[in-house]
Amino acid sequence: MNSILDLQTILGVATIVGLVVIVRSVLRIFNVSLGLVVSVIAIAIVLQYGFDLSPKDLWYEVSYLPQKLVRVVNHIIN
Repeated sequence: MNSILDLQTILGVATIVGLVVIVRSVLRIFNVSLGLVVSVIAIAIVLQYGFDLSPKDLWYEVSYLPQKLVRVVNHIIN
């Protein structure tokens, strides 16, 4: 009976340690993602109020950026 109690205690402690490691990893990933999200939101707010550029306009510009870059490169080459 004593060995079962010890085994349950060891499994309980191992579970708690594993949970702590997983939670810390998730929080670290979330913290990095949260910083990126806050930066993107801050840039969008500055563009909206500083340059009167709506999120729809910003998305349009970002989606056509590769085409614009190809035109610029072609213009430089020719």
